[in-house]
Amino acid sequence: MAQGMVKSKADTVRLSRFEFAQKQTNNGSDCICSITNNSQANTATIVLTGAPDSSTITLDSTTTFNGTHYLKPGQQAIAVGNFAGTIITVLNLSLLNVVIVVMLFCPG
Repeated sequence: MAQGMVKSKADTVRLSRFEFAQKQTNNGSDCICSITNNSQANTATIVLTGAPDSSTITLDSTTTFNGTHYLKPGQQAIAVGNFAGTIITVLNLSLLNVVIVVMLFCPG
């Protein structure tokens, strides 16, 4: 164990169809946003906003954060970066009653 290590929990919420979550980020610190589709059979449709206007914040290092995304059953998507003090919004727009788990962590 490293000296001075602190254990804490990130903000985690379960979002049903048409529910959303928002978090104010801290300017100058890297945030983590993780979204998981808990369904075993249905695709989740999520809308993400709040990343800075540049394409530096991406999901799984491939797709720009802002926009509409589709997660297969059991799939997880993660974005890490400096959100520059913006408000991250995650909206569950799934057609069926798919529950997603959203974890938002912004230290500082």
